[in-house]
Amino acid sequence: MDMMSFDAMLPVIFMALMGFSMLVYVVSDGYDLGVGMLMHRATDAEKDVMVASIGPFWDANETWLVLGVGILLVAFPRAHGLVLGELYLPVALMLVGLTLRGVAFDFRVKAKDTHKKTWDRLFFAGSALASTGMSAPTGPGLAGSAAGDPVTCSDWIRSAWVSRPCAVVRMAIPSRIAPTAM
Repeated sequence: MDMMSFDAMLPVIFMALMGFSMLVYVVSDGYDLGVGMLMHRATDAEKDVMVASIGPFWDANETWLVLGVGILLVAFPRAHGLVLGELYLPVALMLVGLTLRGVAFDFRVKAKDTHKKTWDRLFFAGSALASTGMSAPTGPGLAGSAAGDPVTCSDWIRSAWVSRPCAVVRMAIPSRIAPTAM
């Protein structure tokens, strides 16, 4: 059995690190997204408990996403440019949702009781927007393409918004995230 050289093994190491960081992000932030998507159904007392349950881990979750995308940029710059260039709209929606969630979470903790409902609604909206932005590129990846069909990234993302299997995945992922928080 031939041993791979370090130069040949380095992309595999970076790919494993990127996969690990994305897995940790999905697991840890999936809980936060689920809490955010359940906010509109909870009573005021339950909302306080829900927010307190994610408080200690809040800032660490997005760090894993930044690490994964950073590894993609450093180790695979051409892939970074291609993927994020083609997935610009869903990634932008996801980032707006994540920013909205962060602002709503921090301000809800400091807000007076009269303003908490507004921040709860914004936290829910940010969670829904972030999970929708994450699920849009997942649909085509899970649906796949016909054997032998050349698929460009433009075709891939266009199908995420048009094809039925991709639309089902796009709507199923946010609906599956919410029950995990219970």
